[in-house]
Amino acid sequence: MNEPMKGDAIVPVVSSLLQRARLALDGDAPAARRQIQRALELLLDAEFRRPAPAASAHHPVHGLAPWQARRVIDHIQAHLETPIRVEDMARLIRLSTSYFSRAFRLSFSMAPHAYVIALRLARARELLLGSDEQMTQIATACGFADQAHFSRVFHREMGCAPGRWRRERRSRSALPLVLGGGSHTGATTHEMPGLHASAPHPEHSAAS
Repeated sequence: MNEPMKGDAIVPVVSSLLQRARLALDGDAPAARRQIQRALELLLDAEFRRPAPAASAHHPVHGLAPWQARRVIDHIQAHLETPIRVEDMARLIRLSTSYFSRAFRLSFSMAPHAYVIALRLARARELLLGSDEQMTQIATACGFADQAHFSRVFHREMGCAPGRWRRERRSRSALPLVLGGGSHTGATTHEMPGLHASAPHPEHSAAS
């Protein structure tokens, strides 16, 4: 699937990739990561091939170029444990803050702040399942101000407290060991980083 895809042909392919990734989440995190990455690449490619949306003749705004999107995503992922300011992301690709915010929203259908929060939560889910770190340590590693901030955002987006989410997921992953008489393969369970559909709206100009 190296050739560019057009129009409605992308929809079933992306849907299939995400479905396979969902099924692989609890057993094969690397495979899930590959499926989601491929789906993201297809969506980004489709976005950048679409005609630019209508805009004011005086202030036309287009989505981010592919290299700009990749540079911003790499920057976010490399600095999740620290405050990430919208101004810094814009400066990274030589855009004004206002233009960058509008172009980012056109490309990703969410504000930069919401995207950062979604990736912070994705990393938190990986640490919750793949480590025994305390909530305070996870909050710090994912760039939340403190444990209370982490718990509040996690509950708002995931529907329950992080401690409860960890216990329930681990209980479900341990169930085959009980029912299958030790047939478990021993694979480590991880939650693939992804974007939550209802990411929060920006509350400040800095995504922290």
